[in-house]
Amino acid sequence: MLILKYKTLLSLILISSLSLASKASAGLYGFTSGTPLSQEEKILQMSAPPEDILNYRALMRQNLEILINYAKENKPDFQILLHDCNEILYKSLWEYHLLGYRQAKQEAGAQADPSFLSKSLQDLSEEYLPEETLDHQIFDKIDGVVYNNLYCSQRKIDSFLKNTNKKIATISYCATDKSYDQAAVLSTKEKVLFYGFENPQTAFQYISKQPIINENAHNIFNLQEAENISFLINDSHYNDKAEMIKDIRDSNYDVVVINPLFHDTIPFSKEEVVQLQYKKSGPKRLIIALQNVSEAFKSHYYWQEDWQINSPKWLKRASLVNKNAYITAYWSEDWQKIVSNYFKSIVDSGYDGVFFTGINNHLYFESQTPLE
Repeated sequence: MLILKYKTLLSLILISSLSLASKASAGLYGFTSGTPLSQEEKILQMSAPPEDILNYRALMRQNLEILINYAKENKPDFQILLHDCNEILYKSLWEYHLLGYRQAKQEAGAQADPSFLSKSLQDLSEEYLPEETLDHQIFDKIDGVVYNNLYCSQRKIDSFLKNTNKKIATISYCATDKSYDQAAVLSTKEKVLFYGFENPQTAFQYISKQPIINENAHNIFNLQEAENISFLINDSHYNDKAEMIKDIRDSNYDVVVINPLFHDTIPFSKEEVVQLQYKKSGPKRLIIALQNVSEAFKSHYYWQEDWQINSPKWLKRASLVNKNAYITAYWSEDWQKIVSNYFKSIVDSGYDGVFFTGINNHLYFESQTPLE
């Protein structure tokens, strides 16, 4: 079974070191671009239904659940932030469509009837989407959710999440000073951690130039206590780690999210992480490590020079976000080993938590195996 194999990987085979490699640029879904979908991908035509369609969402949930369980078992106060993850938190209509597809295929003579799929889906409706379909195996163990573009767009907070103990944060592109100011006010009113920017070219860098919304002098031991946040995941403007460490130490943010590999190559030591865990004014804060759970980076320690798309076979296409990364078949055992090793290094290095991104790559695979 996939889950049993993966648990064995986490408990027996994980490594704890991060090695050196070449540099890559930072990217984040919703705000940066790498290699967009080609026209062929957008208008994909399938001559015949696939033999089987994987439940890509369930496979992503399995990976996340096992990583989260590992962290919580070894460090109960380890904080888990998920990036734009509604399709993962809830069992969706797509999954019910998939169930109908599989059931219809099993019916006698189904493949001879080209309309069997549409017929099987007629009985499936939005009634399957309410809160009772929440995946509690993941939801109950996470500490917060980061939405793209709250307040500076028409997007709204999930009504169910509003009434839970999960911390909500937003990364928002605000095109004007006025929209930025309005977003800051609304986020404060709703107690949402706000990271906003007006220029995408300077986002996620220059922590000393980022205004702190709701600065406070309290010790912060978990996300619920936090009142502000910074995402410093583009470190390309720092010449060395010491310069970046000083810049973070000279700030008073409650939560700082960083790439655990400086310049995508050099890990922060456990001692350096401890240095970052205190505000300039003295109180404790949270240092959260970024991890993409579904993309392989050419700059990371595990990358081999002869790798390319489909070699190994689990490298599927160029990243939609980062030109130096590739979307993986994240259910592959070889990729799971890599993700496990990387995550264990984060936990062992003393970070207060992790910010999981790359979660929505399941949508790419779904688009390539349509159910209609």
